[in-house]
Formats: sequence, C-alpha cells, structure tokens
Amino acid sequence: MKKIRIVLILFICCQLLNNTVLGQDYKFNQFYNSPLNLNPALTGKLKGLFRLGANYRVQSVPVSTPAPYSTLSAAADFGLLQSQLNGDILGVGIIASADNQAGGALKTTDIMASVAYHKSFGRDNNHYLSAGFQFGIKNRRLDISQLYFESQFNPAINGFDMTLPNLESFNTESFTRINMHTGIFWSSNFSSLLSAYAGVSAFNLMRPKDSFFSADSERKLKFHGHGGLTINLNDKIMLNPNGIFMSQYNLMNWVVGSQFSYNLSGKNPYETSVFVGAWYDGGGAIIGSAGVQLKGLQLTLSYDRTISDLSNANNGFGAFETSIIYQSSPINNNKKYTIMACPVF
Repeated sequence: MKKIRIVLILFICCQLLNNTVLGQDYKFNQFYNSPLNLNPALTGKLKGLFRLGANYRVQSVPVSTPAPYSTLSAAADFGLLQSQLNGDILGVGIIASADNQAGGALKTTDIMASVAYHKSFGRDNNHYLSAGFQFGIKNRRLDISQLYFESQFNPAINGFDMTLPNLESFNTESFTRINMHTGIFWSSNFSSLLSAYAGVSAFNLMRPKDSFFSADSERKLKFHGHGGLTINLNDKIMLNPNGIFMSQYNLMNWVVGSQFSYNLSGKNPYETSVFVGAWYDGGGAIIGSAGVQLKGLQLTLSYDRTISDLSNANNGFGAFETSIIYQSSPINNNKKYTIMACPVF
C-alpha cells in the first residue's frame, strides 16, 4: 500500500513540475444536485425563499488509499422579491468548495458570491430566462513535506530519504487569485405533464494564474452545456432525463441519463417521493443513484463504476457521492414542492 501511495504522489508531483500541464476543475456526477456549481444562472431558481445544499465526492479509493481524492462543496441561495417583481426573481447566494488531492498535499479552496436574475414571461409566468454571475477567490496550497522527489531517493536504503533536499525552485507554496463565472438558463412549464430546461455556463473568466513556480500558466476556461426534461407519466411516476457536456482546454466529457421518481404523497405530488437513476459517463463509467425526498429535504447517494481500461488500476471503483438539499416551503401557498433535481418553477 505504501508503494502504491509513493507511485501516486510521484505522479502528482510530476504533474506539478510540468509547466505544460494545465489545471482541471473538479466535477460532480450529481451535477443536477449542485446548481451553483452547474450554472451561476441557477442561483435563487426555486419556489421557496432559500435553499441549502452540500455535496461530497470521494474517488479512486483503491488507487489512493489511505488518502483518496475528495471534494466537498456547500452552498446557500435565496430567491428574493418574488411578490414585488410580479413573477420575476432576484437570486443571491454563496458557494464554498474544498478539493483535496494526495492526502491533502494539494488543496484547492473556492469561495464565490453568486447573483442571478430570472425574468418570467408568458400568460401565467410559466417561462423563464435567467442570467447569473459569480465572483470570488480561489486558493491553492501545496504541502511539500508530503511529497517525494527524485533527488530524495537513496539507493543505499532503496527508498526515499526526506532529509535530503528536493532541489526544486518553488516560487510559492500558496497563492490566492480572484475569479469569475457566468451563465444563462432557460426553463418552461409547457403543461402539468411536460417541462424543459437548458443552459450554458462559462468558468474561470479571469484566467487566474495557476502555478507554484514563476511560470505564466493560467487556469483554462471551462464550459458547461446542460439540459433536460420533466415528464409526468401519470400521478405516480415522473421521468427526468438530463445531460451535461463539459469542456476545458482540450479535455471534453459528457454525462447523459435519467431519474425515475415515484410519488408517495397522494394529492400533494412529490412532497414525499423516492427515486432512482442511471447515467452513462462518456469517460467510461456507469453511474447509479438513489434517494428520497420528504417535503423540503432531499438526500441522494450515487456510485459510478468504471468500465474503461482505467478499471485495471482502480478495480472499477470510480467515485462515491452524496448530496443533501433543504429547500424552504413555497412562498405561494398555491404551489407545491417538486423534485428538487428538476430546475423548473
């Protein structure tokens, strides 16, 4: 196990020392349950006054144990002035994320303030166009004491001697940069049986410097394109097909699948429900999820199984994720809770 960890840390170290390697942002398989990470334009897109949410992801456990990669993100957003704006919504929020690699040797922390405006249109305000922005800081920290370097390998002991100098010229071990994201979003409730939504978002608009050396490497732009449908098959079953396309520099990935929800709350549809889902990740993984919603509280668990050649290294274990969302009751008493994975109003 120690040998595996050394190999992993050496690999990460090589990544850090290669100025041509560009930083890649984290992602969640439950993208639909992390709205402020998905698209700033989703800030405050809710029926109630506020929404609280958290997502946790742990990945590549067989490769990186006892220190697997992990990402934690927590957010709060508010839908303000819904009565005063005659159907429009002003959304404000905040999101904080912490990404840990190689047992905390490399840590990335983001704190972003988020704002969006949702313009309603149509006879019954059943259609929305939204635009949003996020502005904040990104901090990256490198704990050199947890890394092994080639110059520290001692053949006499057939291992690494941490008392030896690493001979690397780090310019800094921690830096903080400002950053900004933006996005637009459209959603429509065509009837009680069918809704649709789609959005695009762009991240790292400030192109923050992203190196522990004196190099001028920058965090590259990342783009999301996402959308889906909400289909009420009958009074008991709801189908939610959705997908996302992600692109950053020359890296691309996509995820497509669907969630099936079963209504347990009778005359108040989906206040209480259970749901399962399945998605395919274009990078070579199958994702399964299950969860429960009780009025404003939703809990979802998911697991992705690697089916590409990478399974030879991780024994098929891709990632485990969990999310929890709490949404306040609808401001309008005539409106009911909906499945929170569906960004409709």
